[in-house]
Amino acid sequence: MAEDFADAAQAAAQADAAAIHTALGAAGNSEEAREYLKKQSRIADLTIDSLQKKDEFELSHLRFRRFSDWARFSLELAGFLVVLLLVSGLGAMVWNAMADHDLVFDAFSVPPDVAQTGMTGAVLANRVLDRFERMQAEPGVTQTAASGRRDGGDDTRVEIPDTGISLAELARYLRNWLGQEVHVTGDLVRTNKGFALTVRYGSQPGVTTQGPAGDLDSMVQSSAEHVFAAARPYRFVDYLTHKYRYEEAGQLVPALAAHGSDQERALAYAAWAELEFYGTGNMGAALAKGREAVRLDPRNPLTRFWLAAAEGNLGHDEEDWANFTEGLRLVDEGRGGTLAENTTALIPVFRAYALDSTGDFLQAVRDYELARPSEMWTANVANEVADLASTYDGAAARALLPFIPAKRKRDGKPNPDVFLAQFFLAFDSQDWRAAVSAGSAVDSAYAALQGLQWAQRNMFWPQWAYAMAMNGDMTAAQALIAKTAADCDICVRMRGRIAALKHDWAAAARDFALVSGRSPHIPFADTDWGEMLLRRGDLDGAIAKFQSAKTKGPHFADPLAMWGEALIAKNRSDLALAKFEEADKYAPNWGRLHLKWGEALWWSGHKGEARKQLAIAARLDLTPQERSEGAAMHQAMAETRMP
Repeated sequence: MAEDFADAAQAAAQADAAAIHTALGAAGNSEEAREYLKKQSRIADLTIDSLQKKDEFELSHLRFRRFSDWARFSLELAGFLVVLLLVSGLGAMVWNAMADHDLVFDAFSVPPDVAQTGMTGAVLANRVLDRFERMQAEPGVTQTAASGRRDGGDDTRVEIPDTGISLAELARYLRNWLGQEVHVTGDLVRTNKGFALTVRYGSQPGVTTQGPAGDLDSMVQSSAEHVFAAARPYRFVDYLTHKYRYEEAGQLVPALAAHGSDQERALAYAAWAELEFYGTGNMGAALAKGREAVRLDPRNPLTRFWLAAAEGNLGHDEEDWANFTEGLRLVDEGRGGTLAENTTALIPVFRAYALDSTGDFLQAVRDYELARPSEMWTANVANEVADLASTYDGAAARALLPFIPAKRKRDGKPNPDVFLAQFFLAFDSQDWRAAVSAGSAVDSAYAALQGLQWAQRNMFWPQWAYAMAMNGDMTAAQALIAKTAADCDICVRMRGRIAALKHDWAAAARDFALVSGRSPHIPFADTDWGEMLLRRGDLDGAIAKFQSAKTKGPHFADPLAMWGEALIAKNRSDLALAKFEEADKYAPNWGRLHLKWGEALWWSGHKGEARKQLAIAARLDLTPQERSEGAAMHQAMAETRMP
């Protein structure tokens, strides 16, 4: 366009030049020539003006065409996006329909006169569903389940153009066509005695519950349990176990364990292990079922957890730690899909169990606290008390005693945990007379209950026997420890500690070596072994065992503190300071630790800091002997001028 304008201007200029040349040549500088030149100039101006206006018009037209093209493209793009959205939405609906395994409760059939009272078919179906979901959410029910869903007719209606079909109706049609929904139907009819409520799960035959008109609530409960058993059989066994309905659970679980995929059978065996754990107290059977569950599905954290519980209750510390650790790793890996949504308190408690195995008692206490105020925490308060006692924080442990239920929920009998917590408090504070007395109460409580003999033998007798020995009754101690199992780690350890009290160093070393060898991740046997060598005077041997224990349980305060004591005995108090400082991270309220720390500071020449540590120790729990040691050091410090 610009080139056309230039060509026209050039042509006009050439015409003007020709005209001027002619005019001047013909008439010279006459009036006519000048008039002619003026006219020619005007014609040129008009031509230029016309060309400029034409150019402006064409530019404006081109801009409009560009806008029109963009508008057309935008409309086409919008249309494409709408089509894509519709196709994607339909595809999502088809995908969801194909993946649908929901449990759908249809409105029940009820007599017209009952419906007039407000108990319509939809209301009755919703009551059964509400009870079903409430049972699934029961505390302690650990296996997962898919959700139930109400299938009502009150969906918000969104019309699809030219069809009159709502999106909700289309989605329902696709689910029925492509999905695998299971529908729960039912009917309520009058009988001579009141009502009969029949519930049908899918194509299975209906189950009828009858009762008087005023007992409709119990009929709803029975119907919901029937649906629960049919829809979530493994979870239902779990539910029955935690409702103490062991006989009913025991009738269901063998058939579940015999059929289905390996993953399904593993869930059944996990439920069976739990049933043996709580119902019969047969830890040998629980162990066998737990091992079979793990064999069938080793990647299921639930199977790992129940196997770990059985192993731990039999005193198999390494296997207990290994399975809890693996189960927690699988949960962190995202494989916790078999755990129910209401198990948020379960994971920190299981993590605390794993930490207990390595002596990390302070962190275990923090994990127990994460479970408050759940039923899982209430059932483990005694464990938290024992862990606090193991960090030698007697004040904090005693503060938790009122939270231990005095009676057992299942039968209202005295709860052994009350006495067991008192026993561990006395044991770790080295009040042996009180420990023996509390032990008698624990033993009587266990003896009065069925299904807890495993706890009596493995979780209590070994420590009680050692308390008897420390209290001077070696005969009773040896008789009791002889009743314990050879594959129980704490049993063998306490047997070794009792042997060490008699200065039977060889027997003690054999017991400690046995447990240490079969528990490469557990620090307790090496700690006991090191303590024996320390009391015997083998300082280098003791330090080697404490170092091994530290490797196995890096957050266990006991080997660190006794390592420091061994260094003091070797006249290396300067090296002991680092051991006491590290132990303080894991047992900050341990009176003896601060006492010995103060002693090491004193011998290292830090008299002012030594006094501070002794002052801390004086405010904490100390044995009578330790208080005498502290008083002697205070006296020595008082007689020595500060540097």
